[in-house]
Amino acid sequence: MGSEDFLEKGFRDVLKKISSEKNLNVPDEIINYVSEVMSLYYRGIPFYLIDISETTPFRRYKARGDVSLLLVGLFTEWIDRTNRPLTEKDYIRAGKTNYYNAYMYLSIHFDEVIHQDFPGFLIAHFDPSKILLTHMDIFRDISENFEKYANLLKEYRSENLQTAKLFDMFNEMRQVQLRKILEDL
Repeated sequence: MGSEDFLEKGFRDVLKKISSEKNLNVPDEIINYVSEVMSLYYRGIPFYLIDISETTPFRRYKARGDVSLLLVGLFTEWIDRTNRPLTEKDYIRAGKTNYYNAYMYLSIHFDEVIHQDFPGFLIAHFDPSKILLTHMDIFRDISENFEKYANLLKEYRSENLQTAKLFDMFNEMRQVQLRKILEDL
């Protein structure tokens, strides 16, 4: 398999195909980021979503933006269920706001984020500033174009019903954890 993540690559390839076929013109950096988020989400609920309760503002903003993007793009029936006080527009607004806040926080507290989010041994082996600078652009872009990228995920879902079924087959613990975290948003 090498160093490339198989699941992430699968998501990336399908998202690139959909972007091209539907003339969405989604930049590769955004497709790569969204593929990474989907891979983490698929593998790690509730572990990935627990990051919403992180004490560092940067991680909290990022995780909330990610969850909003996934909900709007992949789980619209969850948002649209009856007696739900929040609408899709609320999640779009939350996603845009949190990605923008992640961008602003990172731009203001760049050095602090490097030291909080990257252990010393990682800093010694690669330059996290390159990753964070790229992510700054990604967060700003997703904030500005949130609906476009949520639409990419909606297209993904509609074209890949089997994969969507896998996302719907979470065990009860994962569903309970998701509900609990989202109620706190």
